[in-house]
Amino acid sequence: MRHWLVKTEPDAFSLEDLRRESPALWDGVRNYQARNFLREMQLGDVVLIQHSSCKAPAVVGLAVVSELALPDPTASDPEHKGFDPRQMADLEAGKTPRWVAPRLRYLRSLRSALPIARLKEKPELADSHLVRRARLSVMPLSEDEIQCIARLAGDDLKP
Repeated sequence: MRHWLVKTEPDAFSLEDLRRESPALWDGVRNYQARNFLREMQLGDVVLIQHSSCKAPAVVGLAVVSELALPDPTASDPEHKGFDPRQMADLEAGKTPRWVAPRLRYLRSLRSALPIARLKEKPELADSHLVRRARLSVMPLSEDEIQCIARLAGDDLKP
């Protein structure tokens, strides 16, 4: 089992939205490296949900991968901001879809939200992708990162 962190803007899709709509497709990712990480997710992997692009960015909850990555339907929808006409061409040609979306099932909120600012203060995370300025919207977490986040959050991060 691996651990992942996914970022979402709470104004667009919050942890509460995931709870209400669970299980839900994690769609709309349009970065190739992040897309590759979505493809690597396996059933049962634990996903930390981070609210970003908000007043207080923080890790706020847990989800689990409940279905492997499917073709992202938003990439085939001309009305969606993430529309990519290459997606339909790929699918029609029998190719692997360019954009994918796994299904995530809400597990729970963290005991208390863990501000990203607290993560940035930790020397043991100085070289981590978690605190770099140009972070991806989907990223794997190492066991050391998970242990540090668990300590800081006062939460075991278990499903």
